[in-house]
Amino acid sequence: MKNSLNSNSARARGFTLVEILVTITIILVLAAFSMLAITKLREKADAVTATKRISGLVHANALYAVDHNGKYVAAYSFDDESKPGTPWHYNPEFLATLIGDSLDIEDAEEFEGVDGLPEELLDPVVVRAKKRLWSRISASFAYNNENVPGGGWGDPGTSRAHSVTSVKNPSEQFAFITATDWIANYGGRFRWARSPEEGKTEDSKIAYRHQNKAIAAYYDGHCEAKTIYDIKALDRLGGINNVFWGGDQRSR
Repeated sequence: MKNSLNSNSARARGFTLVEILVTITIILVLAAFSMLAITKLREKADAVTATKRISGLVHANALYAVDHNGKYVAAYSFDDESKPGTPWHYNPEFLATLIGDSLDIEDAEEFEGVDGLPEELLDPVVVRAKKRLWSRISASFAYNNENVPGGGWGDPGTSRAHSVTSVKNPSEQFAFITATDWIANYGGRFRWARSPEEGKTEDSKIAYRHQNKAIAAYYDGHCEAKTIYDIKALDRLGGINNVFWGGDQRSR
């Protein structure tokens, strides 16, 4: 009878401290797993969304070429006096094709008028970070600026643009890639490793922001995720002359 009374008395006092701590620990572990799962799901969703949006740039570029005698939008241009023209990310005709509506731009040289593009065109990671000049499409995606016909920076009469016929391997040559600058140059391929930060830059930095991968959109419209190690592998297969950059050396 005495043992029975002691047992009932213990139950009446409620849970012991050890039991409470064990329960709290279990709850915390389950919460941590849930947060990890939610984070992974969001990362996957971000990658899917960014892929869809960068693919939209390629399709808009293809439509632009149809209306411009087979010539894609120019990365940049200079007139005969070396005055800069309209770069791709401010080109009103290209942006109108991308958005699917006419833009209210009275003067194409007033670039500030199209800085605040709809968020639906931008990389969702960039939108959420809201770092320096995040609303510019050039903080989300860059245009491939290597092996493009037309001359160098500042050359009089330059119009640096590919045509449908100059892109020899559209399924292997990328047109756009996730980045923090408006053009992607070979020299910016590893800068993210040294400074993996969001915000508009001026260093042609490719952004490996999606689970440590950059999303590249090719001229044929398909997309691939590339790690820094994938790009290093391309360096062993021709580097800037690899077909990925628009060169003539094929990946093997």
